[in-house]
Amino acid sequence: MSQTPVPEFVRLQREFTRYLRDPDNTPVPPGLDARRLGLYAYAAFANAERFMAENFPRIRAILDDEAWVALVRDYFVRHKARTSLFIELPLEFMDYLEHERTAPDDPPYLWELAHFDWLETLVGADERRLDETGIDPEGDLLSGEIVFNPIHEYVTYTWPVHLIDASNQPTEPPAQATRLVAFRTRRHDFSVLDLNPASARLFELLRTEPGRPAMSVLRGIAEELGSTNPDAVIAGGHAILHRMKEREFILGTRAPA
Repeated sequence: MSQTPVPEFVRLQREFTRYLRDPDNTPVPPGLDARRLGLYAYAAFANAERFMAENFPRIRAILDDEAWVALVRDYFVRHKARTSLFIELPLEFMDYLEHERTAPDDPPYLWELAHFDWLETLVGADERRLDETGIDPEGDLLSGEIVFNPIHEYVTYTWPVHLIDASNQPTEPPAQATRLVAFRTRRHDFSVLDLNPASARLFELLRTEPGRPAMSVLRGIAEELGSTNPDAVIAGGHAILHRMKEREFILGTRAPA
């Protein structure tokens, strides 16, 4: 069965875009002005590089200029994006890092750092508005029904991505996983809570058993730990909840109907 020939304008478009992505290794399509085409190629890459730097600032911060440009160029050349929506393009870059990137010198936490950068975009783009109707901001955190900020993402990483920057680039992952809650405050600021095993367990139980008082949850945790001093566990848990409320991850307690 013979294949339908590719129309000439389609062939030219493909050659044109192939050159835009990789001008150093692609000949100038016949009939096109090399100087003008070079300007197009420069502008296309500059836009892509700026977009990536704005959406992945932590990755940009840990790489020098040469490594960063090489990374974006490799993505630009190799990855075939399936969307043109700006809000979804960071997912394309993360897909490239996870499935196509093969550079041996990349830091081992590169994908997790990209995912953490993306969380800020995801939380910031959430169109919901905090509705605090029926919430008592001064309610008792031990006896009341705790209301968490609904605009949040709870994630677990191998690497402490929230601490990685140009001056702190670990070579070995810590013994314990990094559990983070990324959320948006009342002022629309991006914020992150680093949960240790105790605070993570408390949050997970409160999240999966909505309506159960924190006092009951903390007594259960004390039993899990085999603690001989449950009051100390409750006091420690109360302090954790109070810090969460100060940071605006807890909005308050459900007000009586």
